[in-house]
Amino acid sequence: MREAIGMIETKGLLALIEATDTMLKSSEVHCLGKKQVGGGLNTVLITGDVAAVETAVQAAVASVQCLGPDLLTASHVIPRPNIDATAFVDNAQQIEEQEDVVEEIIEIKENTELIELDPKEKLRQELEQMKVAELRKLAKEQVNFGIPQKNLHRTNKDKLVKALIDVLIINE
Repeated sequence: MREAIGMIETKGLLALIEATDTMLKSSEVHCLGKKQVGGGLNTVLITGDVAAVETAVQAAVASVQCLGPDLLTASHVIPRPNIDATAFVDNAQQIEEQEDVVEEIIEIKENTELIELDPKEKLRQELEQMKVAELRKLAKEQVNFGIPQKNLHRTNKDKLVKALIDVLIINE
């Protein structure tokens, strides 16, 4: 069974949104997109089976007329059209393009998780997980360590980590 297309043309964006909302809520129809005609005129196209589209368009006409008598310009239903209505709307191509962009963003995020940390950052993380006593012991074992051994017992964790990174990265 071929579907129908329904069209509502309104003056202004508010009436267009009201018509679209009413059509989508009143029947089992799908929005194909919208077209800005110019001069404040906007058209929205829907699709679905013939009865659902007719019901949706009638509900939208009533809803827009409640907003104001001059806001509805035209409405029409074409049962089983012999044309592709998506060629007449602005949003159909944009929606497909947006799906491609979303897929690319997801792929980029997945790839960034696979990147390994540089050796200096990896060493920093390992040293920061160690206790201060372990860091001091490791510092005493190093040759040409930047902090004198007599001052190691007073040095805090951050300074120990920094000094150890400098020594260990240079020695590698």
